[in-house]
Amino acid sequence: MSRHFAAALAACFLLAAPATGAPFCKTLKGEWVGIGTDSTRQEAESRLDKEIASWRERYKLTSVKPKGRKVGCQMYIKALDEYFCTAEAVVCR
Repeated sequence: MSRHFAAALAACFLLAAPATGAPFCKTLKGEWVGIGTDSTRQEAESRLDKEIASWRERYKLTSVKPKGRKVGCQMYIKALDEYFCTAEAVVCR
């Protein structure tokens, strides 16, 4: 009887184990502080693009399509018209 229980328990662990072909996803970010919103936003997006390219190279992927790409900026130092911008996207392999 305990042999059947052990076999059933082993089967449960096998079914619960993640498949090796399952995608692995990660949120990548690009951040920048600069004067004015437009240039700061562009620099944050550029840094995100570099992170995506680095991630693609690290995992030897031919194409990576970022999902949920978004950019947000907020005032950093008002007197200097300085902004903090963050660009982020989810990438999967």
